[in-house]
Amino acid sequence: MNSDSLLAKLLKEGKLKEQLTDVQSLNGLLDSARRNLQSAEYNLGGGFHETAFKAAYDGLLQISRVVLLLHGYRPDSGGQHKTTFLVAGALLGKEFEELIERIDRYRVKRHKAIYQPLDFISKSEAENALNTAKEYQRLVGAYLRKKNHQIELFN
Repeated sequence: MNSDSLLAKLLKEGKLKEQLTDVQSLNGLLDSARRNLQSAEYNLGGGFHETAFKAAYDGLLQISRVVLLLHGYRPDSGGQHKTTFLVAGALLGKEFEELIERIDRYRVKRHKAIYQPLDFISKSEAENALNTAKEYQRLVGAYLRKKNHQIELFN
């Protein structure tokens, strides 16, 4: 399914809504994502692997929301995280496919860690999530630079 038909399908199902957003809001979301990645790094160093994993995940989610909002969309209804990553992947294109698949596995892992807390987050899982978040931040940053020069990117 191409991105246009996916967007039309999700809009029809009510899982996606159209929304205009100003650059200031996008920049605020990116700044929050930056702080989440810093928090993930700090907590990882302190031995709080689950907290680090969740902070890295939140950063990934926020960066993905910026991609959607930049294109005039926001997730709605149930399954917002899944919709956010699915749509971000479609908008970002094929070169992001493997990265989005990895991020979606983190979504499932986070869900289990919150709702079925018998599934613990290891140090290596937290490190991998943080490394993925940094890679995603870098690649999406390049994408955002091309789309709108007013977006304040973080490094």
